[in-house]
Amino acid sequence: MKKNKRPSGKTGSLKLDKQSIVILSFLAVVVLGIIGYNLYKSTPPSAWVTEDEVLPRNKVCMVNNTYLGVQQIEVPVNGKMYYGCCEMCVTTLNQKPESRYAIDPFSGEKVDKSMAFIYLNPDSKYGGVLYFESTENFQAFSELNDSNTN
Repeated sequence: MKKNKRPSGKTGSLKLDKQSIVILSFLAVVVLGIIGYNLYKSTPPSAWVTEDEVLPRNKVCMVNNTYLGVQQIEVPVNGKMYYGCCEMCVTTLNQKPESRYAIDPFSGEKVDKSMAFIYLNPDSKYGGVLYFESTENFQAFSELNDSNTN
């Protein structure tokens, strides 16, 4: 009776063929993609810009006063362009003139949102915005806030 001999060579080594390598590589890419997508979705759009950056008007819902980071629905009213995130906001901008204006937090003056300089509200965690008459008003507001926090 013959005893089976083990093949000579290293024991415990793993040998993969090309198909296994391709499958494992594909699975790794899928897992990394899922992780990346979840990180992307969990990051608010306000994290994509700095607090001293003028925000593009077309990425701000002017009813919710929130920077959403994507193109909003155009709402032309009296030759001016406003932006809303949904049909309800479009209706509000069309029917309620007060929704098209904000108060400049530095000067206290009424500002037309279609002409305003829009910045992130430093007190908002989720993309809230402030509307200013000018970049100078924003700078003065920022300096005032900085001196009050120090």
